[in-house]
Amino acid sequence: MPCETNLIIISNMNKIKTLCLLVAFVFAGFGANAQLTHLEQSIFLNFNLPTGQFNDDVVLNAANSEIPMTRFNAGKSAVFGFGLGYRVSYRFDVGFGEVSPYVHADFQWNRIKGDLREAYMNAGDGSCPNYFNLPVFVGVNYRYQLDDIFTPFAEFGIGPDFLLITKESGSNNTVGDFKMRYQVTTNVAFQLGLGCYFGQHVSASLHYNGYGKHAIKYSGSPEINDPALALTEGSVHDTQTRSIGLLSLRIGFHF
Repeated sequence: MPCETNLIIISNMNKIKTLCLLVAFVFAGFGANAQLTHLEQSIFLNFNLPTGQFNDDVVLNAANSEIPMTRFNAGKSAVFGFGLGYRVSYRFDVGFGEVSPYVHADFQWNRIKGDLREAYMNAGDGSCPNYFNLPVFVGVNYRYQLDDIFTPFAEFGIGPDFLLITKESGSNNTVGDFKMRYQVTTNVAFQLGLGCYFGQHVSASLHYNGYGKHAIKYSGSPEINDPALALTEGSVHDTQTRSIGLLSLRIGFHF
């Protein structure tokens, strides 16, 4: 399993290197393009719904054996979340609309579902895991102005996503005291969006953010004594993979 984890990390590093080269070519194109007309900065509010395994239910049984979630359930049971985004783009006219290459960063936050949060609240000084996705996209936006108010657009971006799962801790009758931390690999992500500008400074859009499969393993040794959770020295370093995605309503403010 350590070899498999190393291969995953090497593969992701190669993807990120390719992305860096893409960024260099994009900005080189900016400097060479004589039609460049406008630098635009944008701030976004995101309201997101989890998809894929990110939305899979973790079902509690009578003995609360799913508390702690462990790496077998970490990255699941996410609910409606919020996020912020920031973008820098260059807009230029191509004769039949405008094209805007961009660099975009998001900060997305999702909690776990309510029954799990309640179980952690009942687990002594319990702390439930939270999920944070921090993608960085390089992409392009195409817009076509219909009139002074409505300007529909479509866009696509690609880049790395950094997933963070916060620690979980607490105590219950089944496993006693527990404190668990996770290490998650970076993966290549993409976003697709359709929306409309309303005037020059406000937009609304729907986006699908595919963050790919992230490998999850323990960071250090789990402080837990329950053999039923198979946390032996040989299995502590095993990894699980989780498919992460978000469907987002995005409100943008452009300057």
